[in-house]
Amino acid sequence: MPESQADLPIATPPRWLKIIFIGLVLLVTIAWFATLGTRRLLEPDEGRYAEISREMVATGDWVTPRLNGIKYFEKPALQYWATAASYKVLGQNEFSARLWTGLTGFLGILLTLFAGRRLFDLRTGYAAAAILSSCLIYIIIGHINTLDMSLSFFLELTVFGFLIAQTSPPQSHSERNWMYAAWIGAALAFLSKGLVAIILPALTLVVYTAVTREFSAWKRLHIMKGLALFLLITAPWIIVVSLRNPEFPFFFFVHEHFARFLTTVHERDAPWWYFLPLLAVGLMPWTSIAFPAFLTSWRADTSSGIQVRRFMWMWVISVVGFFSISHSKLPPYIIPAFPALALLIAEAMQRMNNSRVRIHFLIIGVCVGALSLVIALLPDDVAGQRSVDLVITLRPRLALSFLIVTLSAIIAAVSIKRMGLHTAVAILGLGALSGLSVLVYSSDALRTTRSEVELAEKIKPMIQPYHTLYAVNQYSQTLPFYLGRTFNLVGYRGELDFGLTQEPQLWTQNIDAFLTRWTTDTHPVAIMEIPVLNELKQRGIPMQVLATDNDLIVITKPQEQP
Repeated sequence: MPESQADLPIATPPRWLKIIFIGLVLLVTIAWFATLGTRRLLEPDEGRYAEISREMVATGDWVTPRLNGIKYFEKPALQYWATAASYKVLGQNEFSARLWTGLTGFLGILLTLFAGRRLFDLRTGYAAAAILSSCLIYIIIGHINTLDMSLSFFLELTVFGFLIAQTSPPQSHSERNWMYAAWIGAALAFLSKGLVAIILPALTLVVYTAVTREFSAWKRLHIMKGLALFLLITAPWIIVVSLRNPEFPFFFFVHEHFARFLTTVHERDAPWWYFLPLLAVGLMPWTSIAFPAFLTSWRADTSSGIQVRRFMWMWVISVVGFFSISHSKLPPYIIPAFPALALLIAEAMQRMNNSRVRIHFLIIGVCVGALSLVIALLPDDVAGQRSVDLVITLRPRLALSFLIVTLSAIIAAVSIKRMGLHTAVAILGLGALSGLSVLVYSSDALRTTRSEVELAEKIKPMIQPYHTLYAVNQYSQTLPFYLGRTFNLVGYRGELDFGLTQEPQLWTQNIDAFLTRWTTDTHPVAIMEIPVLNELKQRGIPMQVLATDNDLIVITKPQEQP
């Protein structure tokens, strides 16, 4: 058996310590959820996933996901359902659109605390929660409306549930119930993002067994009842959506999984080492501790049963390695590795000399402080002349964000000798969470270049239900959400290609066909980029410009001017 204090009696902490802990939990909760609704949705992912859920509410069809009214089978439906339910309760706004992501990210922190307590000890759990809640990439992805954080949480339940089951007495209720929890986690992860929920845990178990030659876990998987539970959760939607849409199984299972992994069909290929620098940056401000933590924790596992630390390292390696060999790479893909990384770093620090940890905190302070200084001194046109205003707006906020992290690291380094490791970890964790929350909040400045909310606000009062909306040779992911309307696509297919193949009547093939409709429609409104507008002007098409924003122009027939 691995080292575990799950069954040992724990002394009741003094009341003042409980009050401090409750206060810290409240601070973290407020900091975590405070920025969810303060920022506009950004292109493309946030607009896409917010809009799919909006259309579920609008149409009442919770089986077939649709984007811009077009069948959209790239991902399963769990997050769409959760966000649609959030709209029903809280209304359609940025907070409710991001709530599922923020909630699963926060639950991931609490689950890491609990798993640390069960697998190691209470202090390790607290430290792991502080580390995870303050990792740069975990904070960012936990506050963006994508599917990766919910996948991460349910895979975390799968992995930690499996490990708690394996460290429980054989044939005990604890073993059975936690293995069931692991299977439920895998099922919900599948409904979040597909087959990767099965592949990653299975790959990790195979790699772990090959490395350690330890086979006992295979005998305690409760595989028959677990598979039945998995299918009970996942099969109903798969069956119903397939019956309503016979084209779904091939596209979802073959095109969206095997083609995505094996080919460059999604145009997201990158070098094999793509995730390594992302891993280093994403772990900030704990990056410098990760490598010594690996050496310390790997050597600490010598038990004859499940080797918890080595299994978690195999999980981290499997997640990063699997996506590294894939031909589809995006930064959020490695998020499922971070809860285990946080727990491994927290556990390893318990056995490190405080002086050694202090050096790491000082390294963190110096590196982040240097980054803060570099940001403060950047020239205004560093991102190009068109982005000068954006740089001027973001630069002081970014510098402030990293300065807070720097000061927290220095204070943690100074206080570790007198106040102890866990107080120092709490200081750095809370400080980094606060500083990086400033970074998240500041991202709203990107709305000027990465969101069409301002254009939507300009034209929404002008658009009536009888207007026909056209998106010509482009498609903005945020406009449908903010307008509460879908568009007739002209000459654009993109990620909607498969759905348009199934329902070709939902688009207009080219500019010539569009001009025919422009002539016959009594109330058309079209959105396009400047080159398309110039082409229409050359053809002498009568038009009236309603609004402009960034590179988009909105036109209507002259008689439609309000």
